[in-house]
Amino acid sequence: MLLQILRRGLLRGLQNVLRQQGWAMSLGSLFGVLFLGQIIVLLTFGAHAGLTLVKEQTDLRLEILDSATDIQIQDLYQNIRQLPYVSDVIYITREQAYERQKNRDPELTGFLTRFGIENPFPETLGVRLRNLEDYPEFVRFLKQPVFTKVVNPSFLSETTDQERQVAKIAEAAVTVRSLLLLIVGLLVMVILFVVVELVRRRAAAKREELFVEQLVGADRFTIFLPFCTEMFCLLSLALIISAGFAAMVIYFMPSFLPVLAFGGAFGIWFQAVSALLTASLGWLLPLELGVILIVALLGTFIALKSQVEMAALPLLSHN
Repeated sequence: MLLQILRRGLLRGLQNVLRQQGWAMSLGSLFGVLFLGQIIVLLTFGAHAGLTLVKEQTDLRLEILDSATDIQIQDLYQNIRQLPYVSDVIYITREQAYERQKNRDPELTGFLTRFGIENPFPETLGVRLRNLEDYPEFVRFLKQPVFTKVVNPSFLSETTDQERQVAKIAEAAVTVRSLLLLIVGLLVMVILFVVVELVRRRAAAKREELFVEQLVGADRFTIFLPFCTEMFCLLSLALIISAGFAAMVIYFMPSFLPVLAFGGAFGIWFQAVSALLTASLGWLLPLELGVILIVALLGTFIALKSQVEMAALPLLSHN
């Protein structure tokens, strides 16, 4: 019996969607809110990807003392390479440092050449940690007496400018991610209000039909199911369209913003966002469908609670 009621209610809801005139306006309003939600979700993934990059790709520059010998430098280099929390280490000579600075800031190197100033850039070791949380342990490693004669001691502090700057960036990324998640929650509430209003309009247009159904003894569930099915179908269609538009935005964005393309200033970040989204599709889309199902159920219940009672007033008056 229950299966028959469910089947009949679902079929009526689907028929209402197909027969409804002006459904494009309803779909358009839902699409607008859901597309904005998809963009906010993309930005949330962007903030999370940025936080991951900051934590997993912490680059440090160790200044080598002029008094350090080649043997000491080589020994430090080999020991750093063997550390489990170090993903990469490179040795940068004075000449390489000068060339890098020349490409980065030609005016500075031009000034040095103009006034005959010798290469002021020291030899350095570039170290990439696997995680920002490994920084204190790495500092303790460098504080060993055998290495304090190789690395500039001004670096050997757990509160260096490099760490503070990276920590501030990570904190900002966490704050932005939390704010975006809050906005997503607010958008879900907006979608709920839109669904309530749409159901109320549909119920008001079918007030006589609701009255007849109650007159013949239909319960609330029988009345509720077609409206809920109708809203879920519209929400699902709007979600699919908005997800498609969001995918197009991601695909064409590097063409309009070269900084996001491969080799651009934010190319690594954009690739990380794309990879994170691709890996999350398996749970993200079902989660979104689950959310809109809950919104359809709750919105229909709120909207019909008053409408059904109002439709029953003529029947009560007659009795």
